[in-house]
Amino acid sequence: MHGRYVRSSRFSRGGGGAGEENVCKPDDVIYKAFLSACKVHGNSELGAWVANQLMELAPCDSESYVLLSNVYASLRDWEAVANVRLKMKALDIRKDPGCSWITIDGTVDEFVVEDDKHLRAREIKSMLEEVADQLRVAGYVSDTRGVLLNIDEEEKENAVFHHSEKIALAFGLISTKPGEPQQIVKNLRVCGDCHNSIKLLSKIYGRRIIERDRSRFHHFEDGLCSSNNYW
Repeated sequence: MHGRYVRSSRFSRGGGGAGEENVCKPDDVIYKAFLSACKVHGNSELGAWVANQLMELAPCDSESYVLLSNVYASLRDWEAVANVRLKMKALDIRKDPGCSWITIDGTVDEFVVEDDKHLRAREIKSMLEEVADQLRVAGYVSDTRGVLLNIDEEEKENAVFHHSEKIALAFGLISTKPGEPQQIVKNLRVCGDCHNSIKLLSKIYGRRIIERDRSRFHHFEDGLCSSNNYW
């Protein structure tokens, strides 16, 4: 499969012979989808090859490096993760910080990971604790595979629980009436833990939650997501 082109529909080109194929090289979008699949299936060898193709196409795109780092992190290959980070540092490539926005009564509030600077930070923290309790009661176990740090499991759980969209959702829950839908926008792709926990929270709190991440819309309702868990 390495080095092959992706073939699209066949058609006869002007000046060419009948039945000639239209051959297109994969672009960065296709390679990113491929690299994400490598992470899901734990194929680091193929993932590294795909990442190299990506880096040739878009050498300054931080997402390529982050996706490759995710592949190695899922395999707990922390030395490889460190090497990717060193390469990013050498090339002065920086990962975009996760940021989420939620609009309440016409006012947009912005949150980053572990954000505690909001005027209602104490109330938000209290709601996050309630959310954590509700998830535990429902039997939810945090998905920490996306945490690219060599730290213990408890620290990883704490890290994913303070992602920006969870903080934005907690703010939305304390700022709106029961049953009102929530709309959140995030600048990065939603992680697996946020996707699964928000899906469950839509059922626990009886809310329709719409999140627009870097790739698509997610419509969470009654414990389900419109993406059918593929995104």
